[in-house]
Amino acid sequence: MEIEFKKINGDSPGYILTVIVLAIITILGLYAYILDHTIGGLSGLSNRVPWGIVNAGIPYFIGLSAGSLIVSALVGVFNIKKYKVFSRMAAFLAAAWIIAAILSIAIDIGKLYHFANAVKYFNPTSIFSWNAFLYSSYFVICCIYLLAQFEEMERFTRFMAGLAVFWAVLVHSGTGAIYGYIYARELYHSAITPPMFIVCAITSGLGLLIATMYITFKVTKRDLDVNLVRGLAKIFLGLNFILAYFLIDEALEKGYIPGLHDALNFVFFNPSESIFWSFWLLLILGIAIPCLIVVIPKTGHDLRWLSIGGVLHAALVFAERFYLIVPGQVYPAEYLPGYELESLHTLEGYIVSYTPTLIEWAQVIGLFAMVYLIFVIGLKVFAILPEKATEEVVEE
Repeated sequence: MEIEFKKINGDSPGYILTVIVLAIITILGLYAYILDHTIGGLSGLSNRVPWGIVNAGIPYFIGLSAGSLIVSALVGVFNIKKYKVFSRMAAFLAAAWIIAAILSIAIDIGKLYHFANAVKYFNPTSIFSWNAFLYSSYFVICCIYLLAQFEEMERFTRFMAGLAVFWAVLVHSGTGAIYGYIYARELYHSAITPPMFIVCAITSGLGLLIATMYITFKVTKRDLDVNLVRGLAKIFLGLNFILAYFLIDEALEKGYIPGLHDALNFVFFNPSESIFWSFWLLLILGIAIPCLIVVIPKTGHDLRWLSIGGVLHAALVFAERFYLIVPGQVYPAEYLPGYELESLHTLEGYIVSYTPTLIEWAQVIGLFAMVYLIFVIGLKVFAILPEKATEEVVEE
């Protein structure tokens, strides 16, 4: 049976209210950005911590985009035809998430016209310069891939699916390299950061996509077969095991470096710091519990529980981004290995603190709202949602 994609009517009071609420939250996020860059001093950032919660959103949104796109490409790249019912929706969300990532970079840069500097003063030796090219071209690839699906251009769609997956891996590897290749700070420096970013991207994007699918199909009163979602949940489960392995392996590898013992005690065994909770809650609530939800038969075949597991994981991966970015800044770099610095005129030799302010959170939440505002409007404007997603539809 041929899959039929249709627009939603979008004329119900619930739909209109959803659009209004998401638009208000988006506008509040924009207002927070304006306040932050006109008044100044409203964020928790400092000279020592120039990358905060907004910057953590950059790799996170890129990861959600890459995860959604790879789900969409399961048909074109791996020829798993039963997931074609989700391909348009996943690709559309991938494009929306990359917009949020680019806007996160804009917020972090400050004045928007600074974006032109990435083109005007392109530096081929800088990962940042290359990422500016990778992110923008990735968005273009997402749009072309989605357009090819709308036009039912099967061969071209398969080609674009392969290119999109390759570019998603390239983009997220480059993002991981920004942090992992900083040799001067041991809490950043790690060869497995780029591949760990890719795994995190797929798991978080897939987890949030499962929840989004469940809510969307339920609200629009369309059939969603739990067996189709169950297949995605199994992929989610397997990659979570790999992610847990990466996290533990990286922690143990750093633990074998004598000079890092104090830093690791600060990160992993200091409950008074939010960094401690970011890591351990990720392992418990973000990995262990979602995996149990998938494994236990009763919850693993219930769309509500699978959605809860997906949201839990996606939320805690954001905490992991915070855990990745902040410790390398708040903990001082070792200037003279083997020596203790007794006096400095700055805070460079001391642990500093960073707590995100309400203004910073408003900007991040505003970007989340913007993505789902784009998605909700897209459901009305474009035929990205199938009439139903059941085994009967996917079997030809």
